[in-house]
Amino acid sequence: MNWASLVSDLEKAGWSLTALGRAIGLSPQAVSDIKQGRTKAPSGMAAVRLHQIHERGELPPSDRQEAPHAA
Repeated sequence: MNWASLVSDLEKAGWSLTALGRAIGLSPQAVSDIKQGRTKAPSGMAAVRLHQIHERGELPPSDRQEAPHAA
């Protein structure tokens, strides 16, 4: 699996490195390291979550519709 390509694809879909890092439990710098090839693969749940976000085509947090708040 080419992790750098997954990160690049998600950036093209509107994900920032900061938002992606929050979603997978890594710092923006760690996500950048994956994208640049300095880190070959994320470990553990970060890898699982990154793959899930990519495969499901999840939208970045700012584009998600939130449920209306109960009054």
